[in-house]
This record gives sequence, C-alpha cells and structure tokens, in this order.
Amino acid sequence: MIRKEIITVIGIGRVGLPMALSFANEGFKVFGIGRNLDKIEAINRGTMPFMEEGGEILLKKIINKKFFATTDYSCIKNSHYIILTLGTPVDENMNPVYDQINAAIENSKPYFRPGQTLILRSTVSPRTTSYVKSLIDDFNGLKVGKNFFLAFCPERISEGKALEEIKSIPQIIGGIDSASSKKANLLFQKIGVETVVTDAVSAELAKLFTNMYRYINFAVGNEFMLLAANYNRDIYNIVNMVNYKYKRGGISLPGMTAGPCLFKDGFFLISDLPYTDLISTSWKINESIPIFLIKKIRERMKLEGKKTIILGLAFKSGIDDIRESLSFKVRKALLRERSKVVLHDPYVKTYVNQEVVRDVYQAIEGADLIFVATAHKQYKSLDMKMVKKLVKKNCLVCDVWNVFKTDKIIYKLNYLDKNEK
Repeated sequence: MIRKEIITVIGIGRVGLPMALSFANEGFKVFGIGRNLDKIEAINRGTMPFMEEGGEILLKKIINKKFFATTDYSCIKNSHYIILTLGTPVDENMNPVYDQINAAIENSKPYFRPGQTLILRSTVSPRTTSYVKSLIDDFNGLKVGKNFFLAFCPERISEGKALEEIKSIPQIIGGIDSASSKKANLLFQKIGVETVVTDAVSAELAKLFTNMYRYINFAVGNEFMLLAANYNRDIYNIVNMVNYKYKRGGISLPGMTAGPCLFKDGFFLISDLPYTDLISTSWKINESIPIFLIKKIRERMKLEGKKTIILGLAFKSGIDDIRESLSFKVRKALLRERSKVVLHDPYVKTYVNQEVVRDVYQAIEGADLIFVATAHKQYKSLDMKMVKKLVKKNCLVCDVWNVFKTDKIIYKLNYLDKNEK
C-alpha cells in the first residue's frame, strides 16, 4: 500500500532506524536524519549499523525506494510527521541534558510549517514535551495545538526485536493537547497498532515507571543474592523453592542490570520525590554487583597475575549494545587487581580500549577465572568438555546469570562434573 503521508525520523539509531524501516515497509515515504556521514553512507548501501532481527533484509528491500537516509534536515519541509528519537541523557550530576533535543529543534526550525505533527519518541524527563512546546511556540507563525501538533509516544520495544514488537505492543499516545493526540493517534492507527490515548505528562511518566519497575525488581533480586551470600547460601536454590508452584511467587533472579535507559531513568524522578531511597538505593545495589562479585572471587583466589576471561560485553543478552554495560566495571575491577583480562562477545566486534577476541575457545584457553557477564545463548551451548581441557586446573567460574545451570554463582569449574553426575 502506498500512503500519501511523508515521515521524517530524526535520529536513526537503535530507536529511530527500526521505526523508520517499519513505517517505510507500511507504504510511507520515510526520511531518516543522522549525524554521522559514514553511518549514513553504510545505511544507504544496505548495511545495518547494529543488530536488529530482520533489519538488514528489510533495509536492503526498501533503501532508496521508500526509505532515504540523509544528514540534511531540509527533507522535513515536505513531511507530514516528524518523529524525534533523541532523548535526554544525564550529566555528571545525574541531571537531564537537553542539548540533543535543542540542537534537533534548532536544525528543524527553518523547515517546520503549519499542519505538521512532531512526535517525541525516546525516553525523556517529565515535562520535556511541554518544554519542546515552549520552543516551538516561539517560532513565527506556529502555535502548538492550533496549526502545529506535538505528542510524546514512547517506544516500548525490546532492543533487537523492534520490527517484531512495534505493531504487537499497544502504543501510548500522549498529546500536549487533544488535537495533537488525535493527529498522533491517527498515524499509529494507520499501521494497525492498538493505541492508548492520554496526556503528555502521563505518557512520559508511564515510560519512566515501566523502566523503574523493572529496575527496582532487579535490585530486589540482587539484594537477596547479597543477603544469601552472607549466610553462605545459594540464591538460585532459594528463589527456585519460593517460586515453585507458589501463587504469590515471582521473586526476580539476580544479574548485572544495566543499559542506557535503566541506568539513568530513575534520576529523572528523584528531584520530585520527598523520599528518594527506593530508586536511588536500587541504583546503588545494581551498580555495586560487579564489585561484590569480585570481592567474593578474591576470597577464593588471588587475582594478581591470573588470566580472566569476561564472557559478554553487551548490557543484555542477544544484542551488540555496550552502552552503560556493567561488563566494563568488572574489567576495571579486575585490572585493578592486576589480573590479565581477556574479552569475548559473539556480537561486539570492537572495544576502543582492548581487543575483543573472536573465538571463544581461544579466549578461554589458559583461564584461571571465567566471568560470565552477559547471558548470551552461545555461552549456554559451549562444549564444556572442551572448556575443561583448555582452562587451568583450579579454574573458577563466576556465573551470576546461572548460564551453566549449576544454581551456584561462584564455584570451581570441576563442580560441573559433580553436577552432571
């Protein structure tokens, strides 16, 4: 189906590019604006700059036909919808930074015209949509809600599965006013997405609450791991007992909880709270897990001079995104212990400060410690007989994700022999 509306997506990164491809695949003419010319040229050759299931196949199908990548903002002037996928990061004091949004609005200013609808997509701090409204209302001839429309419609997809989930998960529509809600709602309805209409602030809070609920739950699992360790007990055994056929079970398991959204989003809310302990303590717990694990390893092994393999650099399994990954906090802690650190990840090809070894068995050879930092599926299918032949005799394993299904977090690799029996 060919649709008459033209869409411009500002920011064709991990949020914006899958969205642009999805709308182009639905028959819209879509422009994607980026800043890095090398990446733009690669996209125009049909190369995805990151992992996305089905992304490269779809990109090759529609590039330069329904989807056009560019660094030129002038394509906005003929667009009916502009989707801004740049968010609000935080500074060193954990306060929101609006630089990306300010720059995008300023670059778009010459091309905004009456009748257009601007949709904010990425996670933002509360009242950011109102802030953007104040910027646009200063432009000559434009008045939000009258002849220009503005809404916050948060992305709710899992990274790497955007193309699959963009149409299956209901879309929250948070218009700055009722007219803006109708305009934004119409766009998503055209591609068959179920929508839930609300106001902009409620939509902003809904996105933050979603992320914080997950983050706090992860912190609970991690705190229980710390408590269990104080009694020399294995958290996996305890949680499995609690959750087994129990109607009010569902305790979260521990893990290294990170990523660009979960890491920062709670700080958007803390300034509005009289009691900030729940969110700030969750952040402290989750961020402390690498140091806690290194401490427990140090109780079992002197790390100086020992070869350590870190399995997994991405902040979660099945993706190649290393932003705010706790794997690098593990790396720093091990280097501080004078350990010889080797990195491996099946998806992450390069890291600016150290080589990433491509072959996992080559990386593991001669290891004194295997630290499973990311639960990639490839690690679950390792040939453990081969691994045991390659590592040192008393090799330790730190497996906070329970990838090897021992229900233990730190143990000698030969424990797997007993577990198999």
